[in-house]
Amino acid sequence: MSESVTKPQIPSLTELQPSQTPFVEFVLTRGPDSDNGATPWTATLGIGTPPQSLRIMLDTGTVNTWVTASCCASAACQVHQSYNPEHSSSYHPSCSAPTSVDFGPWGSMGVVLGEDVCYLDYEQSGRRSFTPMVEPMSLYLAVSYDGKQFLELDCDGGFAIPSIACQQPSALLEQLHRQRLIRYPVASFWFDAVRGEGRCRMGGLDPERFEPASFNVLPLRPLEGELAYLWTVRLDTLTIGERPLGKGVDFVLDTGSSVFKGGHTIIHRMLEAITHEGRLPTTVDNEAALAAYPTITLTLGGIDYTLTPQQYFLKIGATQWDVGVQYLEGLPEELLVVGSVFLDSVYSAFFLVPDGHGAVGLATPRQQPRSVSGVWINEFGSTLEIGPIASDGTFRGTYRSDTGATGVYPVVGVTDPEPVGTSITIAFSVNWRSLEGSPDPSWHWVSAFSGLLEEKDGEEVLSTLYLLQQNVSEQVQAWQATAVYPSVFKRRGA
Repeated sequence: MSESVTKPQIPSLTELQPSQTPFVEFVLTRGPDSDNGATPWTATLGIGTPPQSLRIMLDTGTVNTWVTASCCASAACQVHQSYNPEHSSSYHPSCSAPTSVDFGPWGSMGVVLGEDVCYLDYEQSGRRSFTPMVEPMSLYLAVSYDGKQFLELDCDGGFAIPSIACQQPSALLEQLHRQRLIRYPVASFWFDAVRGEGRCRMGGLDPERFEPASFNVLPLRPLEGELAYLWTVRLDTLTIGERPLGKGVDFVLDTGSSVFKGGHTIIHRMLEAITHEGRLPTTVDNEAALAAYPTITLTLGGIDYTLTPQQYFLKIGATQWDVGVQYLEGLPEELLVVGSVFLDSVYSAFFLVPDGHGAVGLATPRQQPRSVSGVWINEFGSTLEIGPIASDGTFRGTYRSDTGATGVYPVVGVTDPEPVGTSITIAFSVNWRSLEGSPDPSWHWVSAFSGLLEEKDGEEVLSTLYLLQQNVSEQVQAWQATAVYPSVFKRRGA
């Protein structure tokens, strides 16, 4: 256990206001939980020129920045979108030889090193732009990986946000600071698990999403050796139910994980306390059964953070809940790591101090007003992802379909930015020219949706009518080219 704790030299909350400092923001969406221990949260980033859209983990629990390469032919690779360096005019190969990266119990990943630019949603002095980085990033191109854990990853790669400097491959937060795109190297996260949406802001904080008076600064106490890159703080006490399980524990906050992970000793104590010495199962088949399990209380910086069983159990599929506590081979016996089961409940900020000791800040998230943004599923299983709503009500997003037309399609729309009453109006268009895959006749079609967001029987429902417009051709006459259909969307996870 590390005992060295130095008071962090970090900017004030005032200095981190969006009006005071430039920042980069990533829209996060929540995918399904799985039992592989990885985060369900991803951001869609554009990599290369022209940008290739990939779903990326923003990961404080690694030093590896990687993307799935188009030449990777394993079963685990084939279920993910891939990056093709031959399709990017800004890609530069490295002279480094191919190597292997160890992912612990997951196995290894064969990689080659290369460089390319990343496109960013950048704001400075109140003006936003979608722009590439000043200089390319160094990243691993994953040319081989396999196994159940990689297969179940709900992403196409991961970008590292370690607590120390890291040059090869590049660490995103450090690169943004080094290229002077941001003034302060801080990455802040806000999650709304119910809506399935979140934000990662690099360069500052978002004061609209947390209670400033609750901001709790936790100095890092770095681990020694190969785990020095982790964001490790002091866990004052760990309590399950009324049972204290540890004091002064090294505690890692990992945005790339979903569950509690640790060495055998501390995880064994946790599972014994959660299951009442094995009298309760670690998996249940109905949510009502969770009432029998105790709460978990984490005391950090003198403040108690309490998790209910509904928060620390993962819902796997329709009728399975697994306890979110797992052994991880290779970790010290008393080291504890936590991911989204805790981080979903707080606003978190990771302060990188290149020449000193950094910190993690935790705060109470603010309840956000009702909004159409987030992830929605319709009756056909198609996914509508609506991004942040601009001040004039406009938004962008994507529509993913595996029925009829199959692909990922761009969405542009508008909604009421200041709604009143119990509903929100919305209209959006879909261009059926997929962002991936091969061309087909539907690439010349468009649709216009219009409808209302309302609460029905305790859940949010987006009820729409949409007009499908085909192009006129020898096979389709004008009177056949237009049709109107209903479509009802519900929030993912509802």
